Amino acid sequence: MNPIGWVQGLNGTTLITVICVLMFVEEAGVPLPFAPGDLVLAIGGIAIAGGRVNPMLFVGAVAVTSVGGALLGREIFAVLGWPRLMRVAEPLHARAPIERASTLLQRGGWRAVFTARLIPGLRVYTTQVAGVSQMSRRTFLSGLLPATVVYIGAFVGLGAAFGRPILGLIHEAEHQVLLAGALGLALLVIFVLTRAPVRRTLASLEAAGWTGPLRFSLDSVGVVLILACLGLNFAGRAIAVSFHLPLFLDSTGTVLAGIVAGPWIGGSVGFISNLLSSNTIDPVAAPYSIVSFAVGFAAGLGRYLGWQKRAIGWVALWLTCFTIASVVSTPLNFLVSGGSSGVGLGDSVYRGLAGVHLPSFLAAFIGEAAVDLPDKLITVLAALLIAQGLPERGASTAADLDLGEAFTVVFRSRRWIRKLLACAACLLFSWLIVPFFLMLGYLMEVARASRAGARELPLWDHRWSKIKDGFKFAIALLIWYAPVIVLAIPGQVVSGVSDATGQPAQPTIAAVSGVLGTLSGVWGLAVLVLEAAIISQYIDRGLGAALNIPGVLRRLRVNLGLTLVVGALVVVLTTIGLIGLAGLGVGVLLTFPYASFVASYLVGQYARLTDRKADPARLGEALSL
Repeated sequence: MNPIGWVQGLNGTTLITVICVLMFVEEAGVPLPFAPGDLVLAIGGIAIAGGRVNPMLFVGAVAVTSVGGALLGREIFAVLGWPRLMRVAEPLHARAPIERASTLLQRGGWRAVFTARLIPGLRVYTTQVAGVSQMSRRTFLSGLLPATVVYIGAFVGLGAAFGRPILGLIHEAEHQVLLAGALGLALLVIFVLTRAPVRRTLASLEAAGWTGPLRFSLDSVGVVLILACLGLNFAGRAIAVSFHLPLFLDSTGTVLAGIVAGPWIGGSVGFISNLLSSNTIDPVAAPYSIVSFAVGFAAGLGRYLGWQKRAIGWVALWLTCFTIASVVSTPLNFLVSGGSSGVGLGDSVYRGLAGVHLPSFLAAFIGEAAVDLPDKLITVLAALLIAQGLPERGASTAADLDLGEAFTVVFRSRRWIRKLLACAACLLFSWLIVPFFLMLGYLMEVARASRAGARELPLWDHRWSKIKDGFKFAIALLIWYAPVIVLAIPGQVVSGVSDATGQPAQPTIAAVSGVLGTLSGVWGLAVLVLEAAIISQYIDRGLGAALNIPGVLRRLRVNLGLTLVVGALVVVLTTIGLIGLAGLGVGVLLTFPYASFVASYLVGQYARLTDRKADPARLGEALSL
């Protein structure tokens, strides 16, 4: 029998007695999940509105029993004492949080008690902490009495005003709080269980040469290796899509790049692979670039830990890649397709579990995991087997990159707010063309300053020179992107004719236009990746150098890994800036200028690292595996 339904059926003194007993027991510290205090108070309010109980008697009796139960609970936990509580808390690593809560309660005095007692999830726990921390009875009672009056008045008033519908709302709120509490407890347990292993892992990474995510050294990698990794990702995804396999098969090259070349190169290969797929065979792949980056980065960290050298490491790499892919993909699935993974097996599992009223997020996670578990097993096995067969790499050209310096250069600069606002003003009035060229010219000046070793943003001076500089660089970019426009025209024409006539295009014409459209997307992606090298050529020797393909490729070959990482970062920063632009105020005034300054500063670092001429021996090493 439903206890709440039974309580609702009572009247008069019996109802008052039952509610008072329930409130007294809960306030004393005994949890009553089947009859929470706010719900039974609302039932009392409904009974008052229906004339089934005396309002003065009900409110007075409930107030007295609630205060009495809370005072008893405080005394019980005061007898329990701090030492006994700490003996329970220390094995759970909960001593510090409890001490902080006690400190806040003691510091806030009766006001802290009053505030915490008004929050349903903290009401009883406030009494318990007050007891074990030996808060004075007077202070506790000073906060308890007004909080009890407000609490009882609020929920009894809700019940009297809105009747039975309010019970459903309160019950749903309690359910959500319970779920949030369960999630918080699960996260706490995970944190406690993984804190020591994470510390040991970080210590092992540091011992192996890992210097952190923002400052790192990139070894040069061969063109053949990078192309092979991109090809493995593309071919695997194409096979899975063509044959409707219940797998993704799009991360083998990502994991391989991470194992062979480290986290940043592995992540960049995964990121670029998804952009390549989104321009060819999988239109929704772009948002999942973050998943591929995370998988490649994790595989690269596994390289520092030597996971590729032992069997237990193979298992650890598989489980790590599986966990990252499932956890990160699930919220993206909701953003992109309402929780579906896009793979038949996962979507079937998701729909089946959602049909039995499992929470949608949990059902979507299990559906995603059902695909990722075997997919990442195949991916990791294939990548590790290929890595075992690769020859040992010889000495290679290394480049040190400091992302922390790039991300903080804005705030290190004098009058940085004015410089951001100046860029924002240029962007706001970019439709006048001249401010747009001024902004481009200033970004080129930021790259030049970074290349020269400056550690702050330059001044907004010599504006006419910057306008001319921006105009010439815009011409260079337009020439580089011209093939994108030319190759996309046939597809647009065919699509327009089909829409106008209502007839599909001939298969041959449609196939040719589709191929040209694909080439257009691939060329655009290639220019995005090469943009750092193009800008480096421009700030070195001007417009002619920016169009000098051998010169751009020379910078690419000095350190291919550096080119990939900086290219991926420039794409990410540009995307962040454009996303911010969607919210006009924040985007124009903050996101786009800041992201542009950071990207330009990174390009300047790239230019400095690739300025030296590469001799034939170095080029040979860069092209080798």
